[in-house]
Amino acid sequence: MDEEKNINGNWIGALVAELNLIKEKENLIDLNRFRAQLEESQLLERIRKAAAEINAEVGYCALDLLEFLSPQRSVLRLSYSKTKTDYILEIVLRTSGPAVVFHSVGKSSDRWNWYLHGYSESRKSSIAFNQNFNPADITEEVIKTWFCFLLTGFNNKCKPKISTGMPENREFRLFDILGKNSA
Repeated sequence: MDEEKNINGNWIGALVAELNLIKEKENLIDLNRFRAQLEESQLLERIRKAAAEINAEVGYCALDLLEFLSPQRSVLRLSYSKTKTDYILEIVLRTSGPAVVFHSVGKSSDRWNWYLHGYSESRKSSIAFNQNFNPADITEEVIKTWFCFLLTGFNNKCKPKISTGMPENREFRLFDILGKNSA
């Protein structure tokens, strides 16, 4: 009967205890309020929508989107691959609030090396830009700038400005950014 109670009742607690997955809790700030701010501002939904529109416009999955569950500090990750580099826009939660982080990760030059036993190659990673933000202050223009910076492979001409989030007097077209000729 106890087994039936565990199956129908608190099966997660029993499983976690049985697998000894419980760790001492760290003294962390409650990041759920920042997640709530992101949801209230509909920022995540607006980013999802923009990514879907870009993928539909180019006709293939140019952007990969990955979302993370609480209590992870990463909330959303958009990645764009070009040549031998992954360009990543990530929304993360810091103790000071939400932040956008742009970073790149270089890919291995020879994919067959992954299949070789004992072969390990470190991947070069670098941060191009990061900034804390208030979700309520993020406009469609700021989101557009974030996508332009990501899709250009972190071109400095497209780098978000800390004060406004917009590049200086430059208009971008999606096909120009992705290197396609538009009809």
